[in-house]
Amino acid sequence: MLTPLAGCETNLVTPRRAGGEVAFLSPPDLPPAQGGFYVEYGAVGAVGGWSMPNLDPEAWTLTLDGLVAAPLTLRLSDLEAEAAAAAPVLQTMRCITDSNEFPGLIGTTLWRGAPLSGLLDRAGLDRQRTRRLRIYGADGFTDNLKIEAVYGAFGPGAFEPMLVTHMNEMPLTREHGRPVRLFVPGAYGYKSVKWITRIEATDSDEVFGTYQQVLGFTDEATAHVAGKITNPVFNEVVPAGAVLVSGFAVSGFAPIARVEVAFDEGAFEAARLVPLDELTAQEPALAQARQVLDGLAFPFRAVWVKWTFRWDATPGTHRIRVRATDGAGNTQPEEDFTPEDGLNPIASVNVTVT
Repeated sequence: MLTPLAGCETNLVTPRRAGGEVAFLSPPDLPPAQGGFYVEYGAVGAVGGWSMPNLDPEAWTLTLDGLVAAPLTLRLSDLEAEAAAAAPVLQTMRCITDSNEFPGLIGTTLWRGAPLSGLLDRAGLDRQRTRRLRIYGADGFTDNLKIEAVYGAFGPGAFEPMLVTHMNEMPLTREHGRPVRLFVPGAYGYKSVKWITRIEATDSDEVFGTYQQVLGFTDEATAHVAGKITNPVFNEVVPAGAVLVSGFAVSGFAPIARVEVAFDEGAFEAARLVPLDELTAQEPALAQARQVLDGLAFPFRAVWVKWTFRWDATPGTHRIRVRATDGAGNTQPEEDFTPEDGLNPIASVNVTVT
């Protein structure tokens, strides 16, 4: 059996060797090393002879079939028209194989698309019999959603799955699933199948998918609370005096409630969460997000927060630790050895102060 990291080793983003600012929005058209949205191909380790699809947007179609009254075939223009009618949703996506290294396999963007439930309703989905939706990508990658993930109760700040056509108001790039990908808010990235071509409604409750069947990853896939230190980074040398320690934190279960920082064996102290008005001043596009237009309180669920802590650094070698806690009471553990549901131990870096 493949290990949970099989196929991901060659795709891991190169860790940064010097700390610095991180843009709140991750441009999908830039490489991760330049602050762009991370790129990961889940099928590499599970589909023999995998290659990246290069689909023609004009010829692309999506089929909705299975337990539906009338199988539906959609074209890109159908989805773009529906996506244009709603505000984009601001969300962070994290790969389940992400680690504490910076920048890592994580990114935040404005997702524009069409709600999946409305399209299934148009096809006449049999909601009484359907247990799961089987999702098919053009690259051979498959996954599934429980029907509750589409028609469940979505409270404030929680959003249903959608078929995405744009990231940060730009059409999807090939690397991110052009012309259309599924996006499941709050879930690890492998649920958001790229290059999607078919959705099949089934009465089977058996787990279906390239990752779940082969690797045994979590079925629900809600992203656990996690955080990173972006300044300074591991083994960085910094001058003595005032150092602005910074990073970000996110949880798919609830908004981030607090971030705490500790040095060496000292106690954890509260970090400052950067407020939305400061973020929007730097990146005006955030004002377009549905959460902002709906007047939701910040931080948002499944959207990372930036945090800072002013440290009076003294000469020597020091260990910086950071832990995040979300509004549901979930806190990063000291250690985590179960990658099948995502790795989220307390983030730490060793630095030298001169």
